[in-house]
Amino acid sequence: MKRFVPAIIAAMFILGLATAASATPQQERMKACNAEAREKGLKGEQRKAFMKECLSAKKAETPKPAKD
Repeated sequence: MKRFVPAIIAAMFILGLATAASATPQQERMKACNAEAREKGLKGEQRKAFMKECLSAKKAETPKPAKD
């Protein structure tokens, strides 16, 4: 049992690195909106409203692939 714990921890660490390396488009939008809110110095309700608008605006701007 004691031998399995380090192996399990190592596997979880490796899987965590693999998923952290590939950010989804939603994560990228969140990162960009967070940075913009930080630059503007927004706090509380103003930040919440800005984030809601920013994330929905970015979502609307993302082109969807055309279906044949």
